[in-house]
Amino acid sequence: MKNDLKNLETPLLEIDIFKDSHKLKHTFVKDESKNIFGTVKDRRNFQIVQVANRLKVDKIVLITSGNNGYSLSNFTRGTTIKVVCVISKDLPVKIKKLLYDFAYQVIELNLDHKILRPEELITFAREKDDEVIWDVTNGFEENYFSLVDEIFKDIKPDYIVVPIGSGGIFIGVAEAIEKRGGKTRVIGIGVQNSFQSFADKLPTPWTPYSKALLHYQKMGHPIYRLTEEEIKKTYHKFQNVVDCEPTSAVVFAAPEKHKFKSDDKIVFVNSGKGLVS
Repeated sequence: MKNDLKNLETPLLEIDIFKDSHKLKHTFVKDESKNIFGTVKDRRNFQIVQVANRLKVDKIVLITSGNNGYSLSNFTRGTTIKVVCVISKDLPVKIKKLLYDFAYQVIELNLDHKILRPEELITFAREKDDEVIWDVTNGFEENYFSLVDEIFKDIKPDYIVVPIGSGGIFIGVAEAIEKRGGKTRVIGIGVQNSFQSFADKLPTPWTPYSKALLHYQKMGHPIYRLTEEEIKKTYHKFQNVVDCEPTSAVVFAAPEKHKFKSDDKIVFVNSGKGLVS
């Protein structure tokens, strides 16, 4: 495969936007919009395709709002792996077009109030009985360990703030910190709505990480969920600070939700810039 993330590290940028409003002296952005396809999901997708290619997997299928499917489809170029994207019929036309252009197949469904289990997704994608098909909507969260490794090269933060949808990034970061034996806390910022939101990639009616999320919350890693008004307010305030979309901008609401100390070192993870500006 031509696309290689081994030597790619995204920048860690110091920002001062919270100095006056919240008296926070040390705030940083880990800018995942600088990944090869503009999303933190590139970290796991590169590894998924590496392993799937080695094990001769025929297809990978996933539910996607755009970024994940686009990233996976691009990483499979030069392989025989076919990507099947299951999307909402309500997805913006521009994003649909990108997925149709890059994925092997796009399946449009009414996903409102409907939970699709992995076995159903694999059934949707199957064309031949002997096909080897993986559902990669969730899982592979260990591929976010590199995100933590890169941050710790520069600073030892007190907090890392990530957006939380199904919870894979949150779990991956929390596991990486746990393995280090560090005192850093992960904060997850999600949405209150389970099916539709202005932060369109975060609503999650079902997640395989539900028990793991409860475990890490009990371990001191908090999760906060925003109203639609809070999401829009945060995005409009921070969209020009970094190259972000509503889904990634939610992390900047953390100082409104969590009581930080002025000397805390806080890293906000900008998970991506989105496919449509």
